[in-house]
Amino acid sequence: MKDKFIRILSPIQIFVVGLLDIAVIGYAIFAVKTLAKRQATSVIFFAACVVLAFIVAVLVTKEIVSHGVKFHDDELEFTGIDNDNIFAYEDIVKVETEKDEKASLVKNFVDRQSKIIFTLKDERVVTVYIGITTKSTLKKVSDEIISRLPQSAQNEISASSDNTQGE
Repeated sequence: MKDKFIRILSPIQIFVVGLLDIAVIGYAIFAVKTLAKRQATSVIFFAACVVLAFIVAVLVTKEIVSHGVKFHDDELEFTGIDNDNIFAYEDIVKVETEKDEKASLVKNFVDRQSKIIFTLKDERVVTVYIGITTKSTLKKVSDEIISRLPQSAQNEISASSDNTQGE
């Protein structure tokens, strides 16, 4: 199969990073206009700080946009996660997903994150938190993982999902 990358972007991350990027661009325009009018030491220092803020904004935006799942021929990798982020398809026995959609004012941020739960051949269960995502993104990632699993694991997953649909 061909390598594939599915980007995992949280709507909250997009909003916050976009807002910060717009603010940095606004300060950059203000710094250039002020620098054109007068060239005092404080204005030059402010312009230098804006240049540093612009560099940081570009790096943060690049990092946020690079988060996702890389699907290779024999394994998948969750980018943006440091530990337990690479899984071989042949080691995966079962894949489950969870996404909290119930309204609540008492749940914290971690309780709202989407999860992909892998059951591996060695009977370990690994939960990967992929952040606050949309249902469609979570389904797209889950469907791609299942489509790349060996046929025996796909049959087991489809049999377990058929049993739970009637309940």
